[in-house]
Order: sequence, then structure tokens, then C-alpha cells
Amino acid sequence: MPGKRLVLVDDNPAMLQTLAEMVQPSFSIAGTFSSGASAVAEATDLKPDIILLDISLGDMTGFYVAKRLISKGCEARIVFLSVHENADFVRAAFDLGASGYVFKSRISVDLMNALETVSRGARFDSLTSGVSKQ
Repeated sequence: MPGKRLVLVDDNPAMLQTLAEMVQPSFSIAGTFSSGASAVAEATDLKPDIILLDISLGDMTGFYVAKRLISKGCEARIVFLSVHENADFVRAAFDLGASGYVFKSRISVDLMNALETVSRGARFDSLTSGVSKQ
């Protein structure tokens, strides 16, 4: 996985720092954003392999950010991070085109597995802690 480029999007600076510490050195951080608007404006230009995207941002939802990025032609796989731990949110994320969904309560257990799984072209979600082929 070294060399895979990540963009991190979360409106909590402490969470951005924690995520960066967790994923390095296995992944390269292409950029970090603390708002949906900045992610929409700049993330695609960074050509990330994966965008790690919080669902609950201060200025807009992560789902809206993902829709905008996809409509702009962003080819990065999207892995959502969320405090929302229910099947409806997970289903909505995958219906939108996400490759992964990680519960924030399970970050220490699931995050690296999710990123490695998504990097291989499969899907991952914390609800089932399972992997499925895309």
C-alpha cells in the first residue's frame, strides 16, 4: 500500500491529526481539509487514491461532498467515517458509490483494514466488519 495517496476530510482538527498519525507511513497524505467546501474545491486536483470523508461536517454533509466530487469526475475511492452506526447510513453510503464505511467508535480496529481492503478494490463496512468484492 505504500504510495497510495489519501485525502482526509473532517471538521475536527484533533481527528484529522489522529487520522494522519494512524495512516502514516502506510499511506501518503495528499491533503487534509476541515470543511466540505474546501474538499469539493481542491480534493480532486490532488489526485488521491482514497478520500477518507467524515459524514457530519460543519458546513455540509459528507454525502453531499461525495456527490459533488463524483460529479466533478473524482476517481478516488471514498471511505466514509461516521458516528452513525446503523444500516440505513451504511446502505446510503454504498448506494452513493462509497467503497467503505468505518464507524468512528471502531477506528482503531477497522480503519487500516478498511483502507487496505478498499485499496485492493473490495468494499468494507464496520457494520458487518466485512469485506465484499465491488
